[in-house]
Amino acid sequence: MQRWKRRGTCMRFGGLFACYLLLPALMTAAIGVFSAPDSGMTLFILMLFIAFPLATIALAAWDAVTEGFTVLWIVMPILFFMVPTVIFFNESALIYGAIYSVLAIVANGVGSLFHPKSHSTNSPRES
Repeated sequence: MQRWKRRGTCMRFGGLFACYLLLPALMTAAIGVFSAPDSGMTLFILMLFIAFPLATIALAAWDAVTEGFTVLWIVMPILFFMVPTVIFFNESALIYGAIYSVLAIVANGVGSLFHPKSHSTNSPRES
């Protein structure tokens, strides 16, 4: 079966895209409710440096452990991060999308080391 036809990988990419869109939207709503002077900038910086990298690493590693290594994790984080960059951030935040892609491919590579290997049934076992 081809990699992109599996539901697990698509669901994890969907979760990553939802995380990239929903976290800034929730932060924007929270800033509107709690109007502290510098809380908005602090929340967005924490999101860029902590929440997004942790979500990207967790989903990439989970995908690698369950499905194996894929190069889609090079392209998808930066592609998904372009939409929130246009909506919530400015163009200078695009470098973080590239950093998230590097983190994702490293996490996917490390997680693929723990992927269970399938055994071939074509040849008999050696005892």
